[in-house]
Amino acid sequence: YQRRVHGRLEIDRTFIPSNNSCLLMDSASASGARSAQKQHRAPQAGKKADRKKQRDKDQRNANQDHKDSRAFGFSNAQKTANAKRRAVDKAILRQHAPIPYRTFDEPPPLLVAIVGPPGVGKTTLTKSLVKHYTKHNLSTVRGPITIVASKKRRITFFECPNDLNAMCDVAKTADLVLLLVDASFGFEMEVFEFLNILKTHGFPKVMGVLTHLDK
Repeated sequence: YQRRVHGRLEIDRTFIPSNNSCLLMDSASASGARSAQKQHRAPQAGKKADRKKQRDKDQRNANQDHKDSRAFGFSNAQKTANAKRRAVDKAILRQHAPIPYRTFDEPPPLLVAIVGPPGVGKTTLTKSLVKHYTKHNLSTVRGPITIVASKKRRITFFECPNDLNAMCDVAKTADLVLLLVDASFGFEMEVFEFLNILKTHGFPKVMGVLTHLDK
């Protein structure tokens, strides 16, 4: 394409006439123009951005709704109900005060009362019984004496004095009564008094023991 500029003839090669009259540019200039263009940046605010965020949120909720409900349920409804009931029972039990356990493994000792008038041989019989079970000699007898007869049995020997109150206590609490009688003299007043008390207060097992048979 020729044109005259300030009286001079110049040839412009930018525009090349053709049948379609299109603009042709070399490849280097075209690539440089494309690289110079700004890339598309999604909007971060505005109505369009808000609509896109809402659309993405609805899509996530829809994906969660399509999950298999059986994967997040209980495998056994009866076991689950029992476990919940058991948890409620434990919570109720913790609200009550604990009850102390007062049952002992070893039973209380067997109380054997030795009763008789004075001078009949109560102390001698107590020493003989203790020596029989423990192989030890007692010099004096003071108060009740408890011995271990076996692995699960204990025996308490108690010499009852000649007192009405002591006889009443022995008649109420004794498991076995050894009633000593002087064979050389016979029954005395203390023996009859104790038998009358036994009739009123329970009458435990009574074994009669005769002493002074050698007189």
